[in-house]
Amino acid sequence: MSGSRFPHPVLVADIGGTNSRLSLVQTPGALHEPLARISTGAHPTPEAALGAVLSTLTVKPRSAILAVAGPLDGRKAQLTNASWHFDGPVLGRALGFEQGLLVNDFEALAASLAVLRDSDLVNLVRGQPEPEGPRLVLGPGTGFGAAALLRRGETGMLVPTESGHIGIGPEDPTEVKLWPALAEGLPRVTVEELLSGSGLIRFHRAIMRQSDVAEPDVSAADVSALALDGNPAALMAVVCFWRLLGRVAGDLALGFKATGGVYLAGGIAPRILPLADKATIHAVFAGKPPVEDLAARFALNVITCDDPAEQGLAAIAAAPARFGLDDPARLWFG
Repeated sequence: MSGSRFPHPVLVADIGGTNSRLSLVQTPGALHEPLARISTGAHPTPEAALGAVLSTLTVKPRSAILAVAGPLDGRKAQLTNASWHFDGPVLGRALGFEQGLLVNDFEALAASLAVLRDSDLVNLVRGQPEPEGPRLVLGPGTGFGAAALLRRGETGMLVPTESGHIGIGPEDPTEVKLWPALAEGLPRVTVEELLSGSGLIRFHRAIMRQSDVAEPDVSAADVSALALDGNPAALMAVVCFWRLLGRVAGDLALGFKATGGVYLAGGIAPRILPLADKATIHAVFAGKPPVEDLAARFALNVITCDDPAEQGLAAIAAAPARFGLDDPARLWFG
């Protein structure tokens, strides 16, 4: 690797199964400059998609850091909800990058925890966060992702996880009543099945059945909008969703001993934030007998800015060693 940072300008991209957002970081430490938001399905390959945007630029990026919503294997990755396959060296040669790196989308979000401002966050549980403590980012979206940032002074390490595939069961009377409908058709009830866009629809469906009301054909965005408008079934679905999300966030905080704080990311939590009851969320987040004293130290925040992944990628570009990403097994060169 050339020095301690990527050759700039750096193309940074947050690539999902539905949409991809591309930005340019001109110099180390600079803010990212949005370039384009493209439909992933509109292009057959990542090379075609990135190439279409690069062809419009007068200043060409020298390197690239791509956050991919899917599993990674060294220099290769596969989108979970789209057909795109990434081979770093092949992509680098095709597009003329001197250097590049693939990261998981929640690795990028975990890196952003080192640079996010207070104005990018809304606090739900105050806790007693420790500056050097492990930080955990998690969140419901199309699926459910989670990753940690472990810090020691000015250096650290990103730890991606598959926490969305942890099994889960009911804990309170309301969940017990809803659980048969929530679990219907699932070989195994996992965090991701319930704390995701499809999970929010599943909660809404289960509540409608409890009321013996015909189930409307709604999307997760519809349920959120209906809840914000005061629709009783949708509102109850969101209340149950928040309660489960708070409980799971507290459980995962224990798993990582996340004394640096827990951060909720993804598209759903900010959208339904006006319906978050802080008292209820605090009760399920910190109510962890017999370790209440430890759980009381955890803080819970919602990331409300619309570019945390890009902020994390720009931070990686400026100082990859800061995040343990100066790894020759993952870096690739043109």
